[in-house]
Amino acid sequence: MRKIQRIAIDAMMVAVLVILGMIKIPSFIPGAEFQLSAPFAVLLAAQAGFGRYLGIGVCSSVVQLALGTHTIWNVVISMVFRITAGLIVTYFPWKNMGLIIAGPLGTFTARIVLAAMLGVSAWPLIAAAVPGMIFTAVLVVLCHPASEMIRRQVQ
Repeated sequence: MRKIQRIAIDAMMVAVLVILGMIKIPSFIPGAEFQLSAPFAVLLAAQAGFGRYLGIGVCSSVVQLALGTHTIWNVVISMVFRITAGLIVTYFPWKNMGLIIAGPLGTFTARIVLAAMLGVSAWPLIAAAVPGMIFTAVLVVLCHPASEMIRRQVQ
């Protein structure tokens, strides 16, 4: 892929990640809303590779800071999720299982970091995130074939 084409695709992925990060699906449990960016991020890590995915994530965080839709706290939590999920997708020996567990483990790790930053117990934060973790795993499984097809067509 040519460099200009790759930059353009990465910019589009940043825009999609920013938009999906702003969309939150409400939950019956307070504090358990779900961001659509989580399954997209896991699939992006699988398709783009860890380094490229992390660059797209950093650009997304910068845009969200500039727009005022995220704070430094949000960015720290997002980066913990991205690093954890990206490393799992990249280095887990069973690729399909890695895709399924990357989002929930990224969320789990991010909630532990959030609890440490706030000085509160992690378990209520993790419990509130369980519906989103399940939703992420299910969406990744359902959308992975389509993301593979798109990747092949782009290349």
